[in-house]
Amino acid sequence: MPACPPEMHTHPSPADQPLSLTYDHESHEMERYRGLALSFLPTRPEVSRLMATLGIECERRLGALETLAEQLQRRHCLPATLARRRAIAEQYRLHLFISDDAMAAQTLNYALAFAQHSLQFSKLMARHCELARLDTLLDRFVDSKRHECRLLEEMRDQIHRAFAGSRAAGSVG
Repeated sequence: MPACPPEMHTHPSPADQPLSLTYDHESHEMERYRGLALSFLPTRPEVSRLMATLGIECERRLGALETLAEQLQRRHCLPATLARRRAIAEQYRLHLFISDDAMAAQTLNYALAFAQHSLQFSKLMARHCELARLDTLLDRFVDSKRHECRLLEEMRDQIHRAFAGSRAAGSVG
């Protein structure tokens, strides 16, 4: 019998909460990155590709969580069913397209802030996790999210340099 029966998935036991919370968090992260990929597509395809790649990384983490949940017989504890994923996607349906360097720089600042928050969330989950083998998986997530933050910082810095250069060129002319 699963540790968390299907009718209980909305209220997982305290031991199962890190699994459930992490899964829900990664689902939100995936949809946010997908939305950002679309937003940057018209004017900054290189940033769009990075955001799409980060969204795929979220999908991989979700897959790893699903695999672990099945191995631990806790699959029913995961909150994001197909209907839940559609509801999350609906929240992010409104897309704003990035139209200039200033907007790109500001949006990347927000993306980095969210990534740093996600890193802190994963660190806390790893530190306080009591579910067997989830702590090891969460430690890998922390490493992945550190790399994600570095990539976003590099892209943000690149966009900031381009924005500063375009502003300087505009004031010369």
